[in-house]
Amino acid sequence: MIQANFASGVDELRATEDVVRLLGRPAVGRDATLVHADCPDHRVWVGVRGDRGVILFADVITDSWAGLGEGPRRRPRCAGVSFPTHCEVPVADFAVTIEGFLATGQRPTLVPWQQVR
Repeated sequence: MIQANFASGVDELRATEDVVRLLGRPAVGRDATLVHADCPDHRVWVGVRGDRGVILFADVITDSWAGLGEGPRRRPRCAGVSFPTHCEVPVADFAVTIEGFLATGQRPTLVPWQQVR
């Protein structure tokens, strides 16, 4: 189970349909932090803007990783986090990535990543 934290409240994600519902929430574009219930030392920050999304994964072992995509050229800010440039991925890939995190609690290998320094 993933706990999704928003400025407007908390939601629980247990299945694919919950991820789809999460991505449909307007608040996600501003401030969502995902915490895997079985791995509280792993966190994911997400943001959605239209058909593109940003995702940042952090844990105590591998440090911080952001999705690697084509844009934007400026560093976007979502969920109180400054993301690196070129971090946007298509929402369809983004949904699969969140589902992978839901299933494993680890950084999914379904999208390319860049280490955040």
